[in-house]
Amino acid sequence: MKKILSGIPGLDELLDGGLYERSSTVISGPPGTGKTTFGVQFIYNGVTVYNEPGIFITFEEFPEIIYRDAMNFGWDLKKYEAEGKIKVIFTSPAVLKSELEKENGFIDRLVAEFDAKRIVIDSVTLMEQLTTDHQELRQVFNSLINGLKRLGLTTILTSEIPLFFGNDGAIEASLGFVVDNIVFLKYVEIESELETALTILKARGSKHAKDIRKYKITGKGIKIDTKFAGHQGILTGFPSRLISGKTLLEEGLIRKKR
Repeated sequence: MKKILSGIPGLDELLDGGLYERSSTVISGPPGTGKTTFGVQFIYNGVTVYNEPGIFITFEEFPEIIYRDAMNFGWDLKKYEAEGKIKVIFTSPAVLKSELEKENGFIDRLVAEFDAKRIVIDSVTLMEQLTTDHQELRQVFNSLINGLKRLGLTTILTSEIPLFFGNDGAIEASLGFVVDNIVFLKYVEIESELETALTILKARGSKHAKDIRKYKITGKGIKIDTKFAGHQGILTGFPSRLISGKTLLEEGLIRKKR
């Protein structure tokens, strides 16, 4: 099966060459970790680098806010929207669910109108408003993802985790089981400085990197960087230095044998 490139520096390498076409990926993390930026960058790169039109659906922000924030990275979404290559839509989970269940809903019409290949939904956390039953919610997500695959779309979903620190339990099962890929974002404190960490928890049908990487939100978007070398416990929220025999000797904590 064909893979498509996200164009996000470092991400495609971790995913062994990108995302499978028509796959679904959830990017999950606490507020401020760049989930929306990941999504916008995926859509923008699709149009400007790979000639793949895209749809960005937001449940929380008005399109003008998305346009404004994208321009901070030099991404002129309005320009490509005027050219019929990007569409930013502000709607509700209930409306999206209803339209995808119709034979010729507005997503179907948009995909046909400008041959969309990519879609981002920001954030599916709000879809929990549709039901309090976990099994039913899982069916909602399953129906959503299958509907987008039916349309030939490669999907990124963002999901918010409310905790900044400590053991947050990763992705809620109702979503984690039905998506193809899980990208997990986290704040970590390293030597009294706050950093952001990324790891791939799941990549269905594909090899993927198992290490934990630093990443930054730069003036040009997300850039995934080096490993957290010399530390352990990054995902638990309680990172500590890895102590080798050499390090212990250098720090005088053990006595060298004569």
